This record gives sequence, structure tokens and C-alpha cells, in this order.
Amino acid sequence: MYPRPVVPSGEPEILLYGQHLTPYTVKVARGLCLKKQPFRLIEPTSLEDYRRWNPETGLLPVLEIDGRRVIDSTAILDFLDERFPEPPFLSEDPRVAREQRRLEAWIAETFDFYIMRWIKSRVLPPDPENANAGFGVMSRLGLIGDDGHLRAEVFDTTHGGPGPEFERRLDDLLNFLGPRPFFFAERPSRADLAVFGTFYAMYLDLYPGSRALLASRPRLFAYVGRMEAATGGPDAGRGVSLDRGPGGSPP
Repeated sequence: MYPRPVVPSGEPEILLYGQHLTPYTVKVARGLCLKKQPFRLIEPTSLEDYRRWNPETGLLPVLEIDGRRVIDSTAILDFLDERFPEPPFLSEDPRVAREQRRLEAWIAETFDFYIMRWIKSRVLPPDPENANAGFGVMSRLGLIGDDGHLRAEVFDTTHGGPGPEFERRLDDLLNFLGPRPFFFAERPSRADLAVFGTFYAMYLDLYPGSRALLASRPRLFAYVGRMEAATGGPDAGRGVSLDRGPGGSPP
């Protein structure tokens, strides 16, 4: 049993705006867990929440602490490492740290491309009503419903998954991991947060059949489980509980 953190009296409250289990929200949420920083996860309840929380791009996650909001998961991890130095998100060895940052960027560039290409090809046509509404690329592509959550169709793999190239990239990851428990190091780094965020939905089988695909590579499957345990267990990414009023979300 993994107890959720409680915000200590007098500590700054950390708010994380984002949808539970989407890759970049998981990346940031588990980073907060790694830093042992209690936070409140506030999920969108409408498309308007995306624009309200991030008027600049309409993309989530967004972190708020002491009245300051930080956008973009990479910038958020930079901010957290400066604000809460221990444990650090990067190795003290500059060469290893460079590799960890490179892998973080590679994950975003590579797997985002395959997954988004797959989704765009078969889920829904672009939503013309929201094409210029500032809700972010996911809503403009018709992937987010009026409730602010991913449509169920996104997780339907009836017509196949991201394809053989995606699977080859999984094998690349295994080569990067090698015999170590985490990427390039003996403890988790921001590279691991990026990998975990990308594959946690597969580990939970949110895309039907995706857990089996991951399990076909036992070392990678075990790695995701190891990262889940290292960052607080199955429920840790939801943060502390947040009481909401009827029909409303925090400002």
C-alpha cells in the first residue's frame, strides 16, 4: 500500500494541471513524486480549461507554485530541479547527464511522432470549430471531447497499433537500457521520467493489447514496473486529494 502524500502545513502548495495518465502529465507528476513533493493534480473538465490554464498554447501539463505557472514538461523539470535540488534529475557526471537529456529529447521526438501519426490516421478528422480556438493540438485534431478528456476511440487498436517502426524503437530502448536498472545510471533521472511517462499507459493496458506488446520485451516491462515503484507506486501520480465544488474546477 502506497499512502498519498499530505501537504505539510506552511509548505507551498504545488498544483499540477493536466489529465491523469497522459505522457507529459505522468512525466511531471512522477518527477514530483521522485522529489517527494506533495502536489494536487487538477484534471480538465472542459476544453475551456486548456485555454484558461495555458492561454499561450492551450497545452498541458502546467505547474503552479507560489502563484507562478510553468508550462512544458521539460521546462517544469528544469524548474523543479532548481527549486528542489534533491534528489537531482541528472547525473553528477556531465557525460552521463548529457546522455540523459538526449534520451529525454529523443523520446519526445520519436515516440510522439509514431503515436500521433497512428492516432491522426484513424481516429477522428480535425475539429474545425476548435481549429483556432487555442485549445492545443490534441483538441484541434478532435482527440479531446467536450469533457476535456481523451476520447475513448484513441485507445482502440482494432486496426492495429503504431506499427513495426514503433516496435523497432522499443528494441532501441532496450539497447540503451542495457544491464542497468535505469537509463545510464543506478537511480532514476529525467530520462527515466520521460520513458516512464510514454509507456505507463501501455503498462496499464489503456491501449488494448499494448501491455502484451510491452510484456513481449520482459526487461522493458520490468523496467516500467521498477519506475512505478521508485516513484511511489500505482496511485502516486494522482497527487494528494483535491476537494472540488459542484461542477467546478479550481481557477
